[in-house]
Amino acid sequence: MKVGDLVKVKSLLDQAYVGILVDIKQKKELFSDKHSVVETVTYLHILSGGKIEVLDSKDCVVLVLNESR
Repeated sequence: MKVGDLVKVKSLLDQAYVGILVDIKQKKELFSDKHSVVETVTYLHILSGGKIEVLDSKDCVVLVLNESR
């Protein structure tokens, strides 16, 4: 999966998006303030229906429909 691919994404909330993957960003977030545990979260930016949807990759299932060259 890479930027430019046509993807179908189904989130845990049973929402489905079909669109172009325009960006993949990794961000470090605080998981536990008490124990100072940091986790890396990957966000997928998908252009679908004229809007950019930002989804957490661990909360969705991604199917690549067509790979870009």
